[in-house]
Amino acid sequence: MDTAQISVLAEKYLNGTATEAEKEALHEWYNHVNEGDTEIVVSAQPDTLSGTKARILSQLQEQIARDKKPDAPVRPMRRRKWLPWVAAAFIIMAAGTYLLQQPLKQKKTTAVLPIAPAGNKAMLTLGNGTVVDLNAATDGAITEQGGATVNKQQALLIYDAGNNEAQPTINKLSVPRGGKYRLILPDGTKVWLNAASELQFPTAFTKAERIVELDGEGYFEVAPDADQPFIVKTAGLRVEVLGTHFNVKAYADESTINTALLEGSVKIVTLNGSSSLLKPGDLAKVAADNNISITQNSDLNLAVAWKDGVFAFRNADIAVILREIGRWYDVEINYEGPVTRRRFTGKVSRSYSLAETLSILEASDLHFRQAGNKIIVLP
Repeated sequence: MDTAQISVLAEKYLNGTATEAEKEALHEWYNHVNEGDTEIVVSAQPDTLSGTKARILSQLQEQIARDKKPDAPVRPMRRRKWLPWVAAAFIIMAAGTYLLQQPLKQKKTTAVLPIAPAGNKAMLTLGNGTVVDLNAATDGAITEQGGATVNKQQALLIYDAGNNEAQPTINKLSVPRGGKYRLILPDGTKVWLNAASELQFPTAFTKAERIVELDGEGYFEVAPDADQPFIVKTAGLRVEVLGTHFNVKAYADESTINTALLEGSVKIVTLNGSSSLLKPGDLAKVAADNNISITQNSDLNLAVAWKDGVFAFRNADIAVILREIGRWYDVEINYEGPVTRRRFTGKVSRSYSLAETLSILEASDLHFRQAGNKIIVLP
């Protein structure tokens, strides 16, 4: 089959007009030039359907051009499985046997309820126990707490330090499953809270340490103050900093507490007193037995991708991925039968609906059934 025929088949495949025989012919050609490990690849975060198709077609044509050159060097052999355009914005690797994924079978995921991605929603608990629904609150000054004026600007809560003589009080920002929110603390520290997370903090930092307590996941850009270290306490870890950018993931249903350091320096201290000093690029994981493992020069984009609206995984099992999805869309994940042992690497926008996100996973031969706000993973 010559390169002109291959190009025509690629366009027909992307347009959805290819016959089964034409799909098989394209499979055979691509298998011939890419043998070896299976990889599912799609263009990254397209803006439009036409843009997505153009990028995939361009990649196929590049392969055709390489194959056409008589003196082209032999490439490392790799088999690829190209997903259809509906799975765009996801790059995922997994064990598999097919080259081109057949069009997604939407009937596998029966969407009883359309479920949107997480939105900007949170509850603020004041020092006197009053709970403020920030979704219903109008922009502007909400209240005064312990000498600080609390302002809301869309999905951002700002504590403006005021009367330093007032007695500080403890506030708590609670982000539900299916939510996200941002916060600026009275010292100027910026905090992003992920779904199913809580941050407890004083309305003024008047003690020797600036201490906040986190349950869930938060990204911190700490205002520097050499005289007053910033402390993040979780159920199993204490993170000590002066001024830096870092992410702490401390969900109760995860096997480890993860701290990723992007800038500056932090010290992590476990419940039994074990400690480690992290450098930028370090990813520390603390297990239930207080054992600390550190990966240096880690790709920290994976750890903070959630802050920028992206699911990102590398060599992750499906249970890890589905826990993230469950928190983001506020759905319960159940398993019907054994869970696949395959591991996945990839990215997908968090702005997709649940049905769209599950469709992407289904393209890797995973199967789901939806029952209200429950997602059942099928064998």
